[in-house]
Amino acid sequence: MRRSCFFPALLCALLCAATAHAFPAEVLSVHDGDSITARRVEPARQKPLKIRVYGIDCPELGQPYGNEARELAARILNGKAVDIVPAQKAKSYRREVGGIVLLEDMLVIQDALVSAGLAWVDDRYCKLPVCDLWRLHQREARAAGRGLWADPDAVPPWTWRKMQRTKHKK
Repeated sequence: MRRSCFFPALLCALLCAATAHAFPAEVLSVHDGDSITARRVEPARQKPLKIRVYGIDCPELGQPYGNEARELAARILNGKAVDIVPAQKAKSYRREVGGIVLLEDMLVIQDALVSAGLAWVDDRYCKLPVCDLWRLHQREARAAGRGLWADPDAVPPWTWRKMQRTKHKK
């Protein structure tokens, strides 16, 4: 219930701060918790777009809670109609970066993942006003020990990726 109370403010914060207009799309697949493939609804017959979910970083698939993050995102997003809210002009590894909003369910995927304890708010990149709400939900998930916060030594994905690169260089 609380999420629905925050939804209008959250949606406004995402849409008002976006660098471009939101566009409707259908989610074709979920790669991991924070990467999806979608197709624009209009104009028809668009090539699929790879989308990096703005502002958060989920555990990697080989990392603890990586599969859980992907499963939650897939359960919520696969085959669904969403609005994608571009959040920055530059692409990230040839992917669009944006918010993912399910208007039908009044849900923002970033909020769902952070609240479940399956994503970190990435302070290096999360600069829009809505990030403060996600930080609040992250503190609540951490205090409740939800998801990855059940591990007091949870490793952020950006640190885990760096450790993997170092490990493979040896």
